[in-house]
Amino acid sequence: MHKVSFAAAVLAFGIACGSAQTTRTGTTDRLQTEYDGSGKLTRLTYDRNGDGKTDAWGFMDGSRVVRVEVDENGDGTPDTWEYHSVTAARGRAAGGTDKTVERVERATQFDGRVTRREYFDGGVLTRVQEDTDGNGKDDKWETYVNGALATMALDTSGRGTPDRRFVYAADGGLLRIEADTAGDGTFRPLPASR
Repeated sequence: MHKVSFAAAVLAFGIACGSAQTTRTGTTDRLQTEYDGSGKLTRLTYDRNGDGKTDAWGFMDGSRVVRVEVDENGDGTPDTWEYHSVTAARGRAAGGTDKTVERVERATQFDGRVTRREYFDGGVLTRVQEDTDGNGKDDKWETYVNGALATMALDTSGRGTPDRRFVYAADGGLLRIEADTAGDGTFRPLPASR
């Protein structure tokens, strides 16, 4: 599940600091702000865990978040990249969903290579593509309806397309398992096991 973004967590604080700042760079204990020559906010850096090291970077266009990078494992290198939409709804509920997040990319092995991509519409997760075995090809696809997992498809044979699909009810219960044994994109329910 997608956590409240870095942007949603510190944006209001950074903007408040920035609006009161008249200098080129502003600093708090854990948050640092940077401005261009015209006084427009361009970057926020943040120490999320208070260990004295920056582990989140917000790239800004004034008060609009463009991109956020987060170091999840503390090695100084971003592992998560959060991209924000220019045209998305501007409203954010305090502590709620950031409606401008349109895509999140993750290096799940902490090696700098993106292996998981999450897509959002209005701040709600709609689909995920993932390379679970690190071979450079997606082998897991998830679709979501109203933020709940609806289907999960897997490539269990290495052919580059799904051959198994799990279909879920709105309450999260598994409805059925399907297979595409011919490789033609047609999924048929597997018989229930006893």
